Amino acid sequence: MTRSSVTSRPGPAAGTGRRRRVAARTRLDFWFDAVLLAGFTLAYSYGFTGIGIHEWLGIALGAALLVHLTLHWDWVIRTTRRLVSPAGHDKLIWAVNLALLAAMTLCVVSGILISRVALPFLGIYPLAGPFWDRLHILTAEVTLALVPVHVALRWRWILRVGRRLLTWRPARRRG
Repeated sequence: MTRSSVTSRPGPAAGTGRRRRVAARTRLDFWFDAVLLAGFTLAYSYGFTGIGIHEWLGIALGAALLVHLTLHWDWVIRTTRRLVSPAGHDKLIWAVNLALLAAMTLCVVSGILISRVALPFLGIYPLAGPFWDRLHILTAEVTLALVPVHVALRWRWILRVGRRLLTWRPARRRG
């Protein structure tokens, strides 16, 4: 089997197009991030999901946040080391990501602490009180403000990878 037959995939119309090669790790990052964004949007739509789905989705997003951080840990270390250099864009992305991590962590933790469906279902009765309710709402709103900033700062990467994953280009003819 030749290399071209491995990478060649039928196109949408004529069956002669193929997708551009994208590293498996980049594909994973792109689709995982897309699922995180969709999950966050759905979880924030409390009126649409209701409390049960909101809580279970929030717990799942907390776990996904840990996976996301693990997947990007090399970037965290590399960028943290570069903070002493004058690269302003990296510093801004790092600061937004740190704030987003803190807000999302507090949102998930406070959400778990005020759980009224998910944890009681498991036989766990967490804390309740106005402090935790207010913290959960505040950190959810901060997260809601930071997620679009995070996406905007990574927009070029999203477009570049999205184009490579989602567009077809004609297959080259070998002759």
